Amino acid sequence: MSTAFSWTARLTDADGNVAVGAALDVQLFDLKTGAWASASSAKTDATGTAKGAGAIADDTLPFAPAFRLVEGAGVISAAPEFTRNARTGALTIDFGQVRRLAPAETAIARTLSARTLRTATPIGGVVATDAPVAAPSVDVAAIRAQAVDDTTRTFTARLAKNDQDLAARDTQISAQTKQLAERDAQIAAVRAEKADAAKAADETTKSLNARLVQRDQDLASRDAQLVESSRTAAEQAKEISSLRATLVAKDLEIDEIKAQPTTGTTGTTATINPAVATLRTVAVTDLATDMATQLDTAQKTLKPTGFSLGTIQISAKGVLRDTGSMEFPDTETLKALPQDSLSDLKFQFIPEKVPTSDDGPRVPDVLQLTESAVRRVLTSVGLVLEASTGPRGLNPAVAPGQAMVQSPGAGTIIARGAQVMVIFADQQGA
Repeated sequence: MSTAFSWTARLTDADGNVAVGAALDVQLFDLKTGAWASASSAKTDATGTAKGAGAIADDTLPFAPAFRLVEGAGVISAAPEFTRNARTGALTIDFGQVRRLAPAETAIARTLSARTLRTATPIGGVVATDAPVAAPSVDVAAIRAQAVDDTTRTFTARLAKNDQDLAARDTQISAQTKQLAERDAQIAAVRAEKADAAKAADETTKSLNARLVQRDQDLASRDAQLVESSRTAAEQAKEISSLRATLVAKDLEIDEIKAQPTTGTTGTTATINPAVATLRTVAVTDLATDMATQLDTAQKTLKPTGFSLGTIQISAKGVLRDTGSMEFPDTETLKALPQDSLSDLKFQFIPEKVPTSDDGPRVPDVLQLTESAVRRVLTSVGLVLEASTGPRGLNPAVAPGQAMVQSPGAGTIIARGAQVMVIFADQQGA
């Protein structure tokens, strides 16, 4: 470590004239060797001023801050003025205006211009006066103590300055670290937003794909339904054509029957001449079952179209025989028979939905049971009784008041709550 210094001096001759081009040497006292050593040299300019600079090695204190100004072999000043820069610690040495001795003079007189004569010893114990300069007296201990004190102050100032610089740098680093952390947080937030957006886009894509697949499945199902509906419609059209042909044939048959002559009857007992009348003998139970079966088939046929049969009532007139069958004459023969010889049959059908094994119970066998017993049995399985009465001749095997005919038949699966038509034998007998 070293301490920089700069020095100035203005030289005049014995008559006070400016000394130009004079070679001046600034010397320091070396404590190790105990001798003066040159520290800086310069020449005077046109104004007689000389300026120079150098450095003092202050880490080991090899020099005492004792300076003198020498020209040639003669010492012309040994009491400069010292000042120290508080910021850099550099020394400024001012020898002031120095006059050369005249040949007759034995001492160098120091002339100051506009300066105050120094009467104190600023550093090193050297006294500056206008008296002839004597050989300097050096107090080594004082010089060393002064040097140590100056060095300590210099180092203390430098350490304080370094501490301030380090604190400022720490503050700056802390601010930069905070800024970096904020930027990292912003980058992380942006990345998270991008990840969320990508996830949302992926979920949206999956949802749309699922919807498209479902729509394709729905379209395929509808196409299949349309194909099935078209097939059903074609079958129904074919069946309708067949029914129309049957109706035409029946109409022709009726016209032929109408064209045949009929015979009358006397008394209350109907007699039909088979030679002149067309008869159709049908068992009552078979008739009811056949009509119910045909209506059930029609209901099933209409179901795919969204239509359904309503309540159907059928009235028939004929001659009831003891065998439980009915003879149905043609229209003209029926007109000729006495009305009291004819029996009225009335059937009411209330079609229900086509049942399945999961829809409702099986119809129990209620034949030869009384009306109250039939009602209890049907109620126990969730069915409703639709009771009616008829001549006992429909089923001679039953007693008056017992069930002769039931529809639907026993074992048929129908919807829960559906009606079961039961014809009971008339209490008055056949």
